[in-house]
Amino acid sequence: MELTVPDFVLAVLLCSGCAVLAMASVSRWLHAREEARAAGDRLVCRLCLHAFVDEGRLPRGRVIDCPVCGTANEKGG
Repeated sequence: MELTVPDFVLAVLLCSGCAVLAMASVSRWLHAREEARAAGDRLVCRLCLHAFVDEGRLPRGRVIDCPVCGTANEKGG
């Protein structure tokens, strides 16, 4: 079977389209994973509603003091 020029162009376009869709899917998945990881370190004070980031990377269930008002906040809960 001989490959004609229109068949070759069609194959190249289809492969390129599939590659673009695959790369977009991987990119979206990696971005969502990074956002979820970053959201785990963000905290909001239960008293003054100040948003801050846990720089110490403490595990869930630990108590962290608000840098503005000093109220104890439990991470992850």
